[in-house]
Amino acid sequence: MIEEARTTIANSYETQYFAVIDEHGVIQYANDHLTSCIHIENSVTARNLFYNYISPLGTQQLKEALQTAGFAANPSYLKMNLLNSSIHKAAWHITRLKTTGNKAGLFVCIGYKTDLEKPTHTLTQGMLVLDSHGLVIDANDRAATLLDTNIESLLNKALLTDLCAPLKLFADPVSSDDDPPMKTLLAGKAYEQVIELNTGSHTSKWLHFTCYPLFDDTRSVPFSFVTLINELPWQKASRQAEKNLFQQEFLNITSAMTWLIDDQEQLIFANPAFLRFLGMHESDLHKKAVEVIPPYFTDIFEKVHRNVLATGIPHKKIYKHPLADGTTSYFLVHIFPVPHPSNKRLLGGEAMDITFGYNVHEEIARANERLIRLTQVSSDAIWEWDLQTNQVFRSKPLLELIGSTEKETVSHAWWYNRIHPDDKTRVEFDVNNLLHNKLPGWQWEYRFRHVDGSYRTMRDRGIVVFENDKPVKLIGSLLDLTEVKELENQLLQEKIKHQKEIAKSIIDTQEKERTRIGQELHDNINQLLLVAKLYMGLLKPTEASNREIARKVVESLDMAISDIQTISREMVLPKLKEKTLVESIHELVKDVKVTCRFRIRFVYDKQQKENISEGKKIALYRIVQEQLKNTIQYSKAANVIIRLRYCEHTVCLIVEDDGVGFDPLKKTKGIGLRNIYDRTVLYNGTVDLQSSPGNGCRLMVNIPVCK
Repeated sequence: MIEEARTTIANSYETQYFAVIDEHGVIQYANDHLTSCIHIENSVTARNLFYNYISPLGTQQLKEALQTAGFAANPSYLKMNLLNSSIHKAAWHITRLKTTGNKAGLFVCIGYKTDLEKPTHTLTQGMLVLDSHGLVIDANDRAATLLDTNIESLLNKALLTDLCAPLKLFADPVSSDDDPPMKTLLAGKAYEQVIELNTGSHTSKWLHFTCYPLFDDTRSVPFSFVTLINELPWQKASRQAEKNLFQQEFLNITSAMTWLIDDQEQLIFANPAFLRFLGMHESDLHKKAVEVIPPYFTDIFEKVHRNVLATGIPHKKIYKHPLADGTTSYFLVHIFPVPHPSNKRLLGGEAMDITFGYNVHEEIARANERLIRLTQVSSDAIWEWDLQTNQVFRSKPLLELIGSTEKETVSHAWWYNRIHPDDKTRVEFDVNNLLHNKLPGWQWEYRFRHVDGSYRTMRDRGIVVFENDKPVKLIGSLLDLTEVKELENQLLQEKIKHQKEIAKSIIDTQEKERTRIGQELHDNINQLLLVAKLYMGLLKPTEASNREIARKVVESLDMAISDIQTISREMVLPKLKEKTLVESIHELVKDVKVTCRFRIRFVYDKQQKENISEGKKIALYRIVQEQLKNTIQYSKAANVIIRLRYCEHTVCLIVEDDGVGFDPLKKTKGIGLRNIYDRTVLYNGTVDLQSSPGNGCRLMVNIPVCK
């Protein structure tokens, strides 16, 4: 499709959202009102999927509407919100565009801004769809009403000229290529015509027809035409009534000078503001404009008016007028054709004093120029986003920081798509919260993709500028924290490494001290108790009571010797260099079975090889020992299972019981659990403790093999 055809019909809806989409939701046409709202680019329509700019609920509703939407007479109605940095509520009419041949399905989407819960179904414009020969192939009810007919008559392959004879469009299909209206349409432009339609009574109505061509990429002639019909508020009236109508319309504008010129260049109307400013009177009306207008306005009423009268193209320009006090006034002058029931050529004019606004604009321009110069010498990465025009200013340090160029297109989507995927949701929430709650400023940190593909940590902070309680600008600055974060991470790693070294030293010292105490108990205290037992055996008391006392002393010595042997075995590590971890845990389980009532099982894979260091073996052995001690003291369990599994990268240890359990959130970590966590963290492992009252306890420890 050529660009003119793509935008002409869309831009006829200046206050509504307008789009033509295909059956997959890809936007084919979009007017400026919609593109500025959702920040899309008309130049890459294939990437503009309409579903990306609406809420998830709206996406489902739109898909259903595309399935059920009829042609112009039976559109679908729904409430669907547009999303960018805020929510835009709108009521939508979805109409299937009827075409001839094998054209893919197209849909016309018209959105009306509304805060109502239910969208209105009222259509103010008539719509006709014509084939390439001018035959009506689709129409809505409003078009039938305006043409004083019914849908059936319109869809009976009627020519548009059969319904409205004065229409010049398709009046002679054989030579239509040579007609000025058809030339206009073939050039990709809209053709407009106003006609009077007799209603069969003493009155008549005036209809304004606007016909738009639709092109595709395969040929240079339109495959279809869409005609919009509006009724003009005109009736047959006298010249005085016509003058009163003009006066009523123009006098409502009290802040501007307005006038009306006919095709004879006579000034047939001027409002009081015009007459006062130019020092004129009512008696100057109906005279040649150049004869009664002061000299400094003569050029406007000669050259400009004649040019607009000849071409029909409106003229809009700012004119400056020097005053006697040495100052200058500025006027925005707009001269335009005025439709007339009799096709008489009239020109309307409007001049608005914009001196104050113009001076403010000039001052703002000078201030912006100063700001640009300041940002050029500043090292801060500064940006400004105008939410009304969607224009973004970026300082040179900012462009260097993000690796961008001044020519690169900037929009909300461009910025958002370069944020790290893990940070996107958080940043989007922060932006919506900022605008919805009308916060004065922000400070965020997120990772942003540089042009070289790497991500850099940015601190983004700034302020929001409000006008009439609405955000109009965002002004912020970016600071690259990548190096700072890297230094902080290095410092943290050094701190963790230092803490691990301290923890290892403590654990090694504890092991040495436990071994020393265990050996002392076994070699010295235990030997003394054995000697004492031998001496007691040499005593031969004669009295029965003394013999009983001697027997109890020997029993106590036996118990002490047994307890010391148990404590000594717990404190002194098994020889893990000579024995495997599995063998050591087996011996530990065997000792527990002798002294405890619960059933205990040790499960492992006999085919697996132990490929971990001696330090990790010691840590896992002590963890089993600590957890079994906790189980014996607190769990009241009937069954205990120990599982040891070697994987490719980790070794996994699980100790679980069916005891009374506890609440890990309420119970503080005792010395036993603290030792388990410290030993695991020392080797970069993880601890998962699961328990609840009445549901036993499950301890799972994972330690990397190679770290």
